[in-house]
Amino acid sequence: MLITEQLPQVALNKMNEIHNKEAEVINELYQAIEEKDVDKVDKLFKEFIKDVQEHFAYEQAQMEKYNFFAYPIHISEHDMILQQLSRLEKEWEKTKDINLIKAYLEGEFLPWIINHINTMDAVTAGYLAQFIKE
Repeated sequence: MLITEQLPQVALNKMNEIHNKEAEVINELYQAIEEKDVDKVDKLFKEFIKDVQEHFAYEQAQMEKYNFFAYPIHISEHDMILQQLSRLEKEWEKTKDINLIKAYLEGEFLPWIINHINTMDAVTAGYLAQFIKE
């Protein structure tokens, strides 16, 4: 299991639910990597990419709807990750090298998502909580 502790929480339950679901997807993918199950990694890596895209799309839609002041900065971080995932997916399709995905999750994505939640998402959720009543 890669994510052994709960991810940081923000002011909106919906965002926390999305982050927690993503942690589950990551851990399932990571388990398949540890088991060296290439077919399962392939399936779960695609699921992970789809989950990240949906995660970002939800946040972006809310930021646009409520005119979030730091939208361009927040989106630039999402775009960076989506570009990284696109490159990784292309490399994965060529090589099926499990270690590429493992290294990305451990060295890039996990540190990024924790920092992103603690900074960008915390501020975004605080702002959106003025408008979204849960």
